[in-house]
Amino acid sequence: MTISFGMFGCGLFYKGVPKPGEFCYVLAKPPECLYVDFENKILNWEGVEYPLDEKLRMDYFFHKNEDLYELTVATVNRVEIKNLSTSNFNQFYMRKKDKFQEVPKGSSKDETKH
Repeated sequence: MTISFGMFGCGLFYKGVPKPGEFCYVLAKPPECLYVDFENKILNWEGVEYPLDEKLRMDYFFHKNEDLYELTVATVNRVEIKNLSTSNFNQFYMRKKDKFQEVPKGSSKDETKH
């Protein structure tokens, strides 16, 4: 009984959808970000709004430039986007935290730049 209670308490069987939010691919400089509203099934990526077609509870499809993409919710803080039409695009995006809203920029007087 204790084991099953612990499993429910940790969110293993969480049935809701994640809060809407901004997710960023941090390996790009500056980070490339997108906005997902899971409840309304809308993705805003590169200034374009895409309707999401729900495949499973946390898997969605959308079309971009005639290619079929899949958006998968890995955790409430991480999503993965794959291009299903070609095999050259598979990226993870991390939820943007409030305290990191802006990417710091160096000034022209920064002496550490060469």
